[in-house]
Amino acid sequence: MPVQGEFKTIQKIKEMLLPLHRKDVKVGIGDDCSVLDIGLEKEYLLLGSDSIVEGKHFLYNMPDRSLIGRKAVGAALSDVAAMGGYPLFLTVDLGVPNYLEREHLEEIVSGMRFLLDLFDVDVVGGDTVKSDVLYLSVSVVGKVEKEKVVLRSGAKKSDWIWVSGPLGGSLYRRHLLVSPRIPEARFLVQNFTPTAMIDISDGLVKDLFHILEESNVVAELVKEKIPVHKDAKNWEEALYMGEDFELLFTLSEYDSQRMLASIGALPYRFYPIGKVVDSGTVGLYLRDGRNCYPLSPKGYEHF
Repeated sequence: MPVQGEFKTIQKIKEMLLPLHRKDVKVGIGDDCSVLDIGLEKEYLLLGSDSIVEGKHFLYNMPDRSLIGRKAVGAALSDVAAMGGYPLFLTVDLGVPNYLEREHLEEIVSGMRFLLDLFDVDVVGGDTVKSDVLYLSVSVVGKVEKEKVVLRSGAKKSDWIWVSGPLGGSLYRRHLLVSPRIPEARFLVQNFTPTAMIDISDGLVKDLFHILEESNVVAELVKEKIPVHKDAKNWEEALYMGEDFELLFTLSEYDSQRMLASIGALPYRFYPIGKVVDSGTVGLYLRDGRNCYPLSPKGYEHF
């Protein structure tokens, strides 16, 4: 029987690899990065990885191949942002097809270089292998202060739900122009206390469900509050299209009121889009005026 769906597959792998052997694993499979306590006094180590495959995440014959490298690196860095941390090192595995030209490879690496320079990150190793299609698999090492690490599992009843930018329409081009929200994430953990956080790669609804499931809570989104990107053709794209790479996070009522009162003075713009309304079970609703509709966890499917 073939595997059925990305997250069912991940869950099955996770179950088969339990129990863990090492006590220094604070968080293993199931969050944006793993969290490791390797004996540092004040910080945890973060480990994450992301892969992009030709035909699924990009086209080889696109006009600007530098965006392939940018997306590969940006997606991995975005996972570190989702934990409230900052990146340090990357390794890159490259699948090399017969048709990969030297000048095209140089374009791809130049796109990687853009984000490496922007965030002071280095590629320190990796692997190359012959492949039928071009792919890049990027692993990232980062750090986060122990008291500031943010997981998917901390959302609580009465928390507000926030996003770091407008959503939707990304697949028309913006999904390649990945800008990891590392500065925004660092600002959040240094000035507020996010109770849960994830980056939006598979769509607002689907990724919010990850927080709801890990936190065992029910949430309600308010349609008129959801910021829709100018690239979106309709508001449903803001819910389901994905690959926005914005932060989706929850804040307590107290912190939310603080942020709301300071929005005009903050260096970044954040948008309140709903609330956590109950706990002890999992569910998501969309309020549209006086009507309220249940939402199912659909979004971008990798397989």
